[in-house]
Amino acid sequence: MNLELDLGGICLKPKQVLKVRSGVGHAIVCDSGALWVTQYRDQRDVVLEAGESFALDRDGLALVQALEPSAITIAPATNGRASPPAALPRYARTVSRLAHRQACG
Repeated sequence: MNLELDLGGICLKPKQVLKVRSGVGHAIVCDSGALWVTQYRDQRDVVLEAGESFALDRDGLALVQALEPSAITIAPATNGRASPPAALPRYARTVSRLAHRQACG
């Protein structure tokens, strides 16, 4: 299966899981809702809320589970830190999140 994402990102229903394989070097950005993120052989459990992000730093499988209806974007990370998609200015990111939240219901 091949997936192509646009800036609109992905909508997840509560308890829905997204599997990210070989995602090291990318960031999970929580545009709305709340997410639980864990990576293969990593004892950390990360919870993200709207506006937060987490840079994937391990090879292998990462799981992203929605704790409530959520909108996410997967973006390149820079210097090991999560960066907003396309380094959008703050105002543009806010507008994008609002539009994404409305699209996800």
